[in-house]
Amino acid sequence: MNNYNNNPLPPYPNGGPYPLPARHPGSGFATASLVLGILSIPLAFIGTVYLPIIFSGLALLLGLLSRGGDKALLPNAKVGLFTALLGFVINILVVASTFILLFTNPAANQAFHDQMNYYYERLYGESFDDALEEIKQGFREEFGND
Repeated sequence: MNNYNNNPLPPYPNGGPYPLPARHPGSGFATASLVLGILSIPLAFIGTVYLPIIFSGLALLLGLLSRGGDKALLPNAKVGLFTALLGFVINILVVASTFILLFTNPAANQAFHDQMNYYYERLYGESFDDALEEIKQGFREEFGND
């Protein structure tokens, strides 16, 4: 006799193979929530404004929908909700810091203004300042000199 258990395997219960564990109906939503939440974080650092908000919103929605009728969230849904909130907060902080930098730093403000004039002139044939002055003049003629 050797040290290995050479006994045959016990028979299956009820004469058939062991059943696979049942899959939770919301596990697909939970996984999608996790993926979208994780994607919202690097997108927030790249500088896009809308994609992290869209991905975070969808991740929050799918994470909450994955619960179904249960009281508790699946682990993937919990992580998806956390990463979605994190991506949303990071996006808000990046956008807010960009606006603060742009409007409080005169050099950055002037560089932005020059760049906007340059691209506007390349696209439309006149500078942004000239176009803005035409718009102001049109409002003055339409609504008076206020």
